[in-house]
Amino acid sequence: MQISSQYSLFVIVEGKDLDGRFYDRVCDSSPKIKAAGYQIWLAEQIKDDTTGNAAGGKKAVIAHFDYFKEAKKLSVSTSSGMRSISFMVDRDNDDIAGGKRRSPHVTYTNMFDVEAEVFTHGQDEIALAEALSLDSASAEQLGGDLNGWVEDLAVTWREWITLCTLAKAVGAGCNVGFGRESWVNIPKYAAVDNVKLSAAKSMIAASARCSSSEFVDISRKIDGKIATYYRRGEHRRLVKGKWLPPYLMERLKLHFDSAPVTYRGVEESVARAYLSACDFSEAWAIHYRSRLEILI
Repeated sequence: MQISSQYSLFVIVEGKDLDGRFYDRVCDSSPKIKAAGYQIWLAEQIKDDTTGNAAGGKKAVIAHFDYFKEAKKLSVSTSSGMRSISFMVDRDNDDIAGGKRRSPHVTYTNMFDVEAEVFTHGQDEIALAEALSLDSASAEQLGGDLNGWVEDLAVTWREWITLCTLAKAVGAGCNVGFGRESWVNIPKYAAVDNVKLSAAKSMIAASARCSSSEFVDISRKIDGKIATYYRRGEHRRLVKGKWLPPYLMERLKLHFDSAPVTYRGVEESVARAYLSACDFSEAWAIHYRSRLEILI
């Protein structure tokens, strides 16, 4: 930062799969950021000067932020002008479960994570025409059938989302969490099984790192906050990105039924197709551009 004469903004990201390209496109969509100059860095590219060790992921990004904040180096003045660092992290429902850092140098995704962001804002017709090699008429018909599919999963898995958020908030180490797909819906994308739901709640309560009275209070607060998202029609923001490709595949197979469509490799690569189908000039990207531009 101190020796750079070309870049005014250094953007630190957590994920290797989509984050670098996603935030590069955010920056590239801003004339102000482009004129100032920027670099995108993966967290694991930053190594400890003493040990040479590096780490990736959200914890590493937050650790870097804490270090630079303590060192008072989030922004530095140089002979070439001001240099600033911005740390881009997945929200992961931290605004509900707790643990968010509050600083103009930390930007959380608006959706659950970057993957959820691209599935929400990428155009279905464009992304899936590319991923499935569809003609334009077929892609348009598919897009109409899929309309609101992210919200559909949020509605179907509302209880699971609530359970995962609660487990995170109370530090429960059990078989309920955002790293897993719902096992309280039987089948997976059908109605909730009340026996499974009760078992999941018991698991969380048994492994919670808080007292029984605190657990009841936290549970009530989580329920209220999540209910607010659904009441405002913002429930798609609660869905983890990794849940979306399997659900999308389920919807695609229902749509095409026995039609000769090749799905090989689609689930693994479809997120990149959706990223390519995102328009970063649209209003949703202001959430990111505005937070970066104020640092320049």
